[in-house]
Amino acid sequence: MKYLTPLLVLLIISFSCGNKQHHIENKNELQYYIDSIKIDQQGRILDIRRGIENSDLDAKNKSLFLYNGFDHSIDEVDLDCLKVVNNYPFESEGPNGTGTYVNSIELLNDSLIFIKSFGKSAVFQKDGHLIERIDWENSKDSNGLKYLGLPKFELALFSEQLIIFGLSYNESERDVFLDILSFSKNKFIRFDIDTKKSYRNFVLTIDDPLDYTYLDPLVYMRHENDLVMVSHEFSNEVDLFNTNGDHYKTINYEPKMTAKRAKDLSGKSIASSQQLKKEYQYLVEQVRFGPPVWDKVKERYLRLSASRTFSDVMTEENSFLPEVNEVKVYISVFDEDFNLISEVHIPELTTEFVKYFAKDGKLWVYQNFSDELGFLVLDI
Repeated sequence: MKYLTPLLVLLIISFSCGNKQHHIENKNELQYYIDSIKIDQQGRILDIRRGIENSDLDAKNKSLFLYNGFDHSIDEVDLDCLKVVNNYPFESEGPNGTGTYVNSIELLNDSLIFIKSFGKSAVFQKDGHLIERIDWENSKDSNGLKYLGLPKFELALFSEQLIIFGLSYNESERDVFLDILSFSKNKFIRFDIDTKKSYRNFVLTIDDPLDYTYLDPLVYMRHENDLVMVSHEFSNEVDLFNTNGDHYKTINYEPKMTAKRAKDLSGKSIASSQQLKKEYQYLVEQVRFGPPVWDKVKERYLRLSASRTFSDVMTEENSFLPEVNEVKVYISVFDEDFNLISEVHIPELTTEFVKYFAKDGKLWVYQNFSDELGFLVLDI
């Protein structure tokens, strides 16, 4: 049985580190400035193996909190001073145990951290002490039926009460759902977030019991601008929910530089692993979207997307995809109502498959500088 999450070849561009600024001007496009920044790690070995996906910003966008799987701790990186300033150790087992494999972390406020690990999730103090464990399995819906299974991904919001958003999947039906748990009431509600089958039609499967393979689109769930946003990599659609879990609206726009969505399989059956790889390559050649992020300084949304071309050369004998010839990365800019304002091709970026966020009116895009943490910072 195979569950595939192929990592695309990530090409890293070389910039001298520091505060060197490049001014890019194109008469037909937006003007932008780009800086390359390297973090002073203060002797720490930061865990950047997952491209800092396992990290979160504080409410002031001043510090980045990054999970470190090397010693099961969380490093705090001051993005104003550009250096590591704190480290918070956690226990994997015992009364305060997070679980061995941490999938995601999230800052709830200045003192509380939500940690999602394999098979469990909980709220902790920064000093590692457990506050509350999340109990999905004993929660009930409006009909009194218990929750079945566990969400694959979770996102926690804490204001007047603790609310957990979870993505759960039904592989046999190729469905994805958004489940919302009220911690205090121990009640959950479920939303079908794929009514138009945008997700389902991009699932690649081989149903042969001897070689069962399931490759589905990466679904993003983010909390931005007091909204929970759900989207996936092969379509520009974004479902917006308010922090109470009510569906707000669905965003659908017409980009000019990429397709609005990749061409789905439309019921096409897949007979072999080789065919599955070719179908996936065809998807990422067309377009791949990252999640939208909110720029609270300039009151706008920013989103990366990209298209690719591949060679016929396999980088390794068992490579999932051939070597990449070219990646074209674009930034889309939206107003606060999600109206598309402009788009621009950013040649300095080599992938959208990376953590990025807005800070101080600029887009910060993660970069690996010789296994040390860095960013390309775009002022658009």
